[in-house]
Order: sequence, then C-alpha cells, then structure tokens
Amino acid sequence: MGSVVDRLNEMAPLPRRAPTPRRTGRYVLSLVTILLVANAIVGERGLVALFRANQEHARQQQVIDALRAENGRLHRYTLALSAEPRIIEDVARRELGMIKPGEQLFIVKDTEAPPPLDPPTVDPDAARPTR
Repeated sequence: MGSVVDRLNEMAPLPRRAPTPRRTGRYVLSLVTILLVANAIVGERGLVALFRANQEHARQQQVIDALRAENGRLHRYTLALSAEPRIIEDVARRELGMIKPGEQLFIVKDTEAPPPLDPPTVDPDAARPTR
C-alpha cells in the first residue's frame, strides 16, 4: 500500500472544463462596461471634452464681456458727439489738425541745444607772478 500522494499521482488528471456561457457572458459584460466607462471619460462627448468646452466657454464669455463694455463706451461717445459740438471741434483740431477761420497756425519745431562751450584753459605758469 502506498501513501495518499502515490495514489494521487496514479489518478488521471481532471478534465478541464470549458467556460460556461455564463462565465463568457460575464467577460463580455465586463469588457462592454470598461469600454463604456472609457468612452464616457475620454470619448468625443466625455468628461475631458466637457472640461475643455467649459474652459472655451469661459474664454468666449470674457471676450463677449469685453466687447459689450467697449460697445457701451462707444455708444456713450456717439451720444456725447451728437450732444456736444465742442467735442467734435476738439477731435477735429486734435486728430485732423483743423483750425477755425481767422486763426493762424504756428508750427514750433524743437531744435537740438548747441553743445556747451568748453571753459577757457588757464596756464598755471602764466598766472604766477615772476620776480
């Protein structure tokens, strides 16, 4: 009589069971779930795309706000131009260089300052009294 281990070695190996359809179904379901989660994160309409779209929306909103502010400023400027003729005169004088009839135009040009004159040099021997 042999030991239990000897009897195990003499036995035929157990047949391998083929995966049952239930086990294969679980693998397929797991794979589909992983693919859906990956698509939800990095897909065309996933979380990464959502974050990028939110950042782009914020940038575009800043541009819109800046344009609205400038539009309001320009609207106030046009109202001021239509209400105050002095503003039109000021713009014509400043930007177009226009003058009123009877006024004289003086053009003042800046010139470079002449170089400073060198002080006269004094000979120390000439300044001493001789004896």
